[in-house]
Amino acid sequence: MPGLPPPPDFAAAKLEIETISTGRTFGRIYWSTYPNPLGYGKSPSRFSDPRRRVDVNRFGVLYLGDSLKVCFLETVLRDRREGIFDDLPIEEVELIRRRYAEIATTTPGRPQRRQCRSDGCADRCRSGTAPEPGAPVVAGVSRAPSEPDGVIYPSRLNGATNLAIYDRAVPKLQPKRVMTLLGAPGLAQVLEDFRVGLV
Repeated sequence: MPGLPPPPDFAAAKLEIETISTGRTFGRIYWSTYPNPLGYGKSPSRFSDPRRRVDVNRFGVLYLGDSLKVCFLETVLRDRREGIFDDLPIEEVELIRRRYAEIATTTPGRPQRRQCRSDGCADRCRSGTAPEPGAPVVAGVSRAPSEPDGVIYPSRLNGATNLAIYDRAVPKLQPKRVMTLLGAPGLAQVLEDFRVGLV
């Protein structure tokens, strides 16, 4: 995979760790064909394990957002709006086949805060699926002596807060409420904000 390896002294670097208190709620949108709201993958993504290894030896990542709006933007819209300035049509069945889960922390989590804001990383973080150029550093963060639970990072699309939780920290999370995305409270406003029309 592309990217530069971490510097030799990276393991000794001090990470900015933020503790997320018990009971804090985040959201997640996922396909209903996957029954577990805490299911995660090991396929290439922004903060996935970039090392060339068999899947069993790679870490998985669970992505969460701090609102339904950023979850919808990151999961459903992503690059779909590129070049479309009118209302964006989306089939209603797509929203019926997706679930929205509210997920709470059951144990204080300790993800590393990524020093990158929307203005500073807009160009580097534009791709929707390919790991960004610094992806090998992600593997270094996952093995840091402070053992962070993941990475806190801004959405590359609107700057809102997202979490990339390493699989080892998923037991610190618990689904509180799961529903169809179409039935999620606040979805009508999100659709209006993003000028999405159902067909």
